[in-house]
Amino acid sequence: MVNREPVAEPSFASEGSKPMPWSQARERLTEAGEFFLCTVRPDGRPHAVPLLAMWLDQSMYFCSSEAAHKVDNLAANPHCVLTVGSPELDLSIEGTASRVSDSATLKRVAEAYGEKYGWEVTPVDGGIDGDGIGPSPYLVYEVTPAKVIGMDKGSGFSATRWRFD
Repeated sequence: MVNREPVAEPSFASEGSKPMPWSQARERLTEAGEFFLCTVRPDGRPHAVPLLAMWLDQSMYFCSSEAAHKVDNLAANPHCVLTVGSPELDLSIEGTASRVSDSATLKRVAEAYGEKYGWEVTPVDGGIDGDGIGPSPYLVYEVTPAKVIGMDKGSGFSATRWRFD
């Protein structure tokens, strides 16, 4: 695990507002339930789907049935965006997705799905297995963030951008 603390930059803000602390955004990412994943189809059209994801080890993780369109899209173009909203704070995570297959990370991801969502899955060769949507085993992806943008709606709609250099 690499310690990657982002650099905060005010993006646009209400008068007198300050950049939001990363700890507030990280807490929202950790607690959030359903995310939306946006990928690009090979013909350039966008593709967005809701899914269960999590912030773990300073990256976002999600899983998918191998037959899903997002898997084909990420194979052609690994750049993607995960978004999550709430009445107080909306977040957009831009990054690059890569498939995870090492057993230690698969174990941590499987345990985290159980803790966060109550979804009992087990690591298997190259993925995780359990009851869900689509045929399993599920491929696991790590999204390494390049930039996160947060809209703090509780403080007058100020936005902060965090860059991961």
